[in-house]
Amino acid sequence: MISVVFPCFNEERRIVPTLEHAVAFLESRGQPWEIVVVDDGSLDATSDVVRRRFEGTPAVRLLRHDTNHGKGYAVREGVLASVGDRVLFSDADLSTPIEELDKLEAKAAEGFDLVVASRVVPGARIVTPQPARRRLSGFVFRTLARGLGLSRIRDTQCGFKLMRRETVVPVLRQIETGGFAFDVELIARCERAGLRIAEVPVEWRDDAAGSKVRLFPDAFAMASDLVRMRLRLGAGG
Repeated sequence: MISVVFPCFNEERRIVPTLEHAVAFLESRGQPWEIVVVDDGSLDATSDVVRRRFEGTPAVRLLRHDTNHGKGYAVREGVLASVGDRVLFSDADLSTPIEELDKLEAKAAEGFDLVVASRVVPGARIVTPQPARRRLSGFVFRTLARGLGLSRIRDTQCGFKLMRRETVVPVLRQIETGGFAFDVELIARCERAGLRIAEVPVEWRDDAAGSKVRLFPDAFAMASDLVRMRLRLGAGG
């Protein structure tokens, strides 16, 4: 069974179209599935629109946090609440189309525990690029993560990752980062646990209008998280 986790914050305008598209895709595959939506303390009507639209769809479940804890916290809680033996977490804007799941599952079938969608490895297709400043900040972040010896993965931040529950959830429970740098700690801890990780090129399109990342304050917080992470975990193997 596949579980798909969507962490979201203030997504009342696009979460229903995202879920409708994801449900149609998952149903078309003819395999058991569920969706777990994690509303991480939204100040808008995110939870209300999800409840109204999917009230009669038991396979779509909603978790609601009263306060905002951060993307990493929301992902972790959603994964722990899911039941599938494989769990995908995806950004609510579907910057990586849900159809790319097939590529990740094909790789997972080769025995990989964590499969990471990538925008930078050969074969990736960027349909709509990010603005230059965001591309630069992403490059600096990736360079810092690699320079600190946290991970060998080239694109840690693409919000589309598939994990095998049996091996990755024990690692997930150890993660301390609750914000946007969560992905780095997930990958770094999986590497240090000796799990098999693959990076798969995907199609991707930027949705800057809906991004929840604030360029300067969040970039500084993420960099600080990386330094603390390096002190906790040490360099990679």
